[in-house]
Amino acid sequence: MEILQYWADRNGSTLYSEKLDGLFRAALRVIARNPKLGRPTTDPEVRVKTIGDHLLFYAYTANEVQVLSVWHAKHDPKDRPY
Repeated sequence: MEILQYWADRNGSTLYSEKLDGLFRAALRVIARNPKLGRPTTDPEVRVKTIGDHLLFYAYTANEVQVLSVWHAKHDPKDRPY
């Protein structure tokens, strides 16, 4: 994920990136078990889950969860894809 590389480059260490990766993976395990957990978005096919300071946008089917985008929550909401 580009966001993990961004934080590693910015911080000069991978510690925060590793922590963030763990949070994303844990959230995805929960979402895989209960895909309706995230909030609906303006697109009826897309949901969003807050993970720390980030928003994880995803779609799902009976067989998979597809991550569509990860945004920092402080970005301008009008620029978000969903």
